[in-house]
Amino acid sequence: MTREEKCKLAIEMGYTYNPETGKVYGVKGKEIINKHNDGYIIIKNTKFQLRGHQFAWYWVNKEIVNCIDHINGIRDDNRICNLRSVTHQQNLFNTKAKGYTWRKRDNKWQSQINLNNKYIHLGLFDTEEEARNAYITAKEKYHIL
Repeated sequence: MTREEKCKLAIEMGYTYNPETGKVYGVKGKEIINKHNDGYIIIKNTKFQLRGHQFAWYWVNKEIVNCIDHINGIRDDNRICNLRSVTHQQNLFNTKAKGYTWRKRDNKWQSQINLNNKYIHLGLFDTEEEARNAYITAKEKYHIL
């Protein structure tokens, strides 16, 4: 079953969504608070499983998109104003990876950034702060939303 078929079935079954509060409600009108182990709200029944933000996006926009980003980073905040359609690459920009590590072999800090599944080497640095600054500068340049 495709994601669109799951969304349509959920609507047919009586699931609803409130765009202002971000809450998803089950067939009996009760708020769905079940979370997957990754923190996302999940609609679960015997016929399908569907993430709350995917259902919310479909409810409002009547379309399926590949990636939906929670703008504020809170995975169970499904208010429509907090959701946006992004590419997979843009969604990866949200990772909390710091972009630099200690390189024992060279006795230096190495900084790098990932862009389109390729690492861009930003250099070796004497201090952690220099490596971090190089990464932040690159992130501002390459990870533009």
